[in-house]
Amino acid sequence: MDPIISLDDLFLDLSHPNPNIRMEACVVMSENYFDEALPRLLELLNDPDPTIYRTAVKGLGVFGHRVLFPLLDLFNTTSNCTVKACCIKAFVQIAVNFPDVIFPEQAITALQLALDDENPVVSQSALMTLGYFSKQEHEKARVIPMLVQVCNSANIAHVQSAVMSLAEVESTQVDKCFASMINTDSTDPLIKEILESSMSRRQSLFGG
Repeated sequence: MDPIISLDDLFLDLSHPNPNIRMEACVVMSENYFDEALPRLLELLNDPDPTIYRTAVKGLGVFGHRVLFPLLDLFNTTSNCTVKACCIKAFVQIAVNFPDVIFPEQAITALQLALDDENPVVSQSALMTLGYFSKQEHEKARVIPMLVQVCNSANIAHVQSAVMSLAEVESTQVDKCFASMINTDSTDPLIKEILESSMSRRQSLFGG
């Protein structure tokens, strides 16, 4: 793609049926129109079309860590649950594209807040993001305790997500958490089943 293509044309490409063309447009934006494109990409998170806002989320990931604080501002000020979830999902996209950069504490705080959001789309997005972070060496120390805490939640769906995220994370904290849960009579039978398969999975991955 010619880098002199206009920003308006690049935004038109975000509606293209070919995902490669959509992502190429985002790359060109990030390299040539960062400051002008960023507010428009953030605005697309409000678009009612899922294809558009999902493309915007992936595009923001290409833009990198410079978009984190604008994303946090939007997360903290919007009342739109889909937009909140998109902000959180963009964290994962940034981490995918820039795996060695550590997230600011404010981002982790936002995830903690999102876990308690009454909207399940927001809280599950936070769990998904924490699950991704738990597998990154430089984020483990901050994130694993948060997921372990979720394992004690009264929300079965949250517990299930947290257990499944932690199943493939090597950590004595996780070992202790799972052992405690499976030996507790009040643990939900469905969760015990997931724990049993998760513990078998851990044994095959890490031994012991």
